[in-house]
Amino acid sequence: MEIGEAAQLIEAIARSIERNPSQFHFMVNIAGTKVTNIGGGTGLSVQAIGGGDGSQTIGFQSNMSGANIEIAQKAADAAISQEMSALVKNLDNLVSELRSSAPNKSRINSILDLLKQTWVPNVITSIVANIIAKVAFSY
Repeated sequence: MEIGEAAQLIEAIARSIERNPSQFHFMVNIAGTKVTNIGGGTGLSVQAIGGGDGSQTIGFQSNMSGANIEIAQKAADAAISQEMSALVKNLDNLVSELRSSAPNKSRINSILDLLKQTWVPNVITSIVANIIAKVAFSY
C-alpha cells in the first residue's frame, strides 16, 4: 500500500468519528446493592446486584432522583466527547506524519502504541495498525 493511500484511509476514519461519534455505543453495568422502601417506610429491602457468578465485586448503589442521573450523564457525555476528540487528534497526527516529506516510523509506532493503551475500540486500533503495517516505507 502506498503511504498516501494509508493517510487517506486513516483520515476517512478520523472524519467519520468526528462527524458521527455516536456510532459507538457504551454500556455501563453497575455492581452493588439496591435498597427499596417497604411497608410504608417501616423497613428496607436490600438486594445485592451485579458481580456475576463467583465474583467478589459487590458495592453499593443509591439512586436519589432523576436529576442525579442527568448530572452523571452530562459528565459522562463530556468525558466521552473529550476522549473522542483526543482520538481524532491522534489519528490526524498519524495522517500528518504519513504525509510529511520524511515520515518518522518510530513516531508513527508511538502514536499506534498510544491508541492501543487507551479506551479506543479494538476495531479502530486493529484497522489503523493493519493499514500502517501494509505501508511500504521507502527508507
